[in-house]
Amino acid sequence: MSKTRAPRIGDRIRHPDWGAGKVLGLLRGGRMIRVEFDEMAGAPWEIPRDELMMLSPEGSPEVSTLQEKNKIPIEDGEVAAHKVNEDAESPLREDSVTARQAIEALRLGVVPTSHLDAYTVGRDVELAVIYLDLESATRDGGFRVVLGDYGTGKTHFLEMAELLALEKGFLATRATMDSREVLPNKPRRIFHQLARGIRYPDDPNFEPRGLKPLLEKAADKVNLIRRWRGKNSPDYHPYLGPALFYMAVLPAIENNDDLLERLLDWIEGSEVASNLELETKLRRTTAARARLYALKDFRTVTHLYTLILGGIAELARQVGYKGLAIMLDEAEFYSVLRGRDRTFADILFRTFAAACLPPSMINFDPQVLPRGGQAIHRRFSYRYKKEQPLYCIFALTHDPEGKAVLEKSLPGNRFMELNPFGTADYVTLSKRVLSLYELAQTELALGKELASLMAKVIEPCHLYGLIDNPRQALKFITEVIDITRHRPESLKPMLADLERHLKSVQS
Repeated sequence: MSKTRAPRIGDRIRHPDWGAGKVLGLLRGGRMIRVEFDEMAGAPWEIPRDELMMLSPEGSPEVSTLQEKNKIPIEDGEVAAHKVNEDAESPLREDSVTARQAIEALRLGVVPTSHLDAYTVGRDVELAVIYLDLESATRDGGFRVVLGDYGTGKTHFLEMAELLALEKGFLATRATMDSREVLPNKPRRIFHQLARGIRYPDDPNFEPRGLKPLLEKAADKVNLIRRWRGKNSPDYHPYLGPALFYMAVLPAIENNDDLLERLLDWIEGSEVASNLELETKLRRTTAARARLYALKDFRTVTHLYTLILGGIAELARQVGYKGLAIMLDEAEFYSVLRGRDRTFADILFRTFAAACLPPSMINFDPQVLPRGGQAIHRRFSYRYKKEQPLYCIFALTHDPEGKAVLEKSLPGNRFMELNPFGTADYVTLSKRVLSLYELAQTELALGKELASLMAKVIEPCHLYGLIDNPRQALKFITEVIDITRHRPESLKPMLADLERHLKSVQS
């Protein structure tokens, strides 16, 4: 892969055997690339990064940025000795490149990591609330409940809030509860998804990188490690303290890659991690005696995971970030819970609220929250520090009964409702996407005519229920524009088919 920059979602690449394709995702810290090849039908492939070559937007292999900028000839695989002009103008302006990447992300139904203003239509007020939340969260945390009916774009909103947190300097992560694996009564699984999904504001791609970069950054600070590991220190953390210590010690020992991976598995709540086996191995390898406590999946040990999340938020602040922002999406699951399952979900909800807000801002006594596990686990708090920069958003399907229960835990000013997008919002969204194509310097001559055409298409699609959420609209808009760009002769027949379908729905 070209060394000019890390690959991003939407980039065009080439494999020596399988030809050209498109990047769909980055795995294992960017070492593996999920690729959809043009000539290979079926599921995407996961390919080592070093087997791939970047393609320029025009489809040719991408040479290094300095070579391209300065037209330096290549001889025998090496750059000829020419003076580099650092002020030479790039063939494509940076904003046009990021606009192309944003379009590729929208085509996949993914919220891009750039040009946030292009797809925040109809949510300006709500995002302003999140912005103010993040401002105060740098001091003492925060908590917000976002409610919305089906199709109001809760998940899309969480993605935008996550990007806003990253732009504000927070570490950010997101987890989605479901009815099979990530259940409210399985807090370790929720934590594992959050820990593995941590994104960093200084990563240009905002790719999930887990806890490793944070621990490595903190492991360079000897005094910090001593404070977090020392049991008599006010900064002592029973989980992150030992993890930091071993992250600092292990790199000096040869053949330690397996131990480092297993250490990360443990602190990130992996199901396969055994604290006792790992502790024994680490003691034999390092001659140090740092205890590793278990991380179980019982519903009564949610406090252990909010304790770690609070520690991550504070550790992030101590190494130069603003804190940690968490997005929890129940994906229309929380609202259908009843009986004992709802009780487990309420334990999760209340424990997270107590970890993010001071007692004066919640409607229950956090000391009555369940604290299960062994005797040592029961002594641990649900909160790391009295003041910690931990911010959390719960996105829940609007359910009157469920909201009534939640309002017993939090004051009304912690709730925010998302109203469905109106037809005018979708029309505005289409205009914003068209402006991205102009910024991307595509060959399509955009203008009022196409904007008017998109409005005529979007309006009936929304009115008759063919488009009922922002993600669906964004994918639809890019598909229509792509037909206009690449197969203009197909546009009128497509619109005629759509018009006939809408008339049949209407009748």
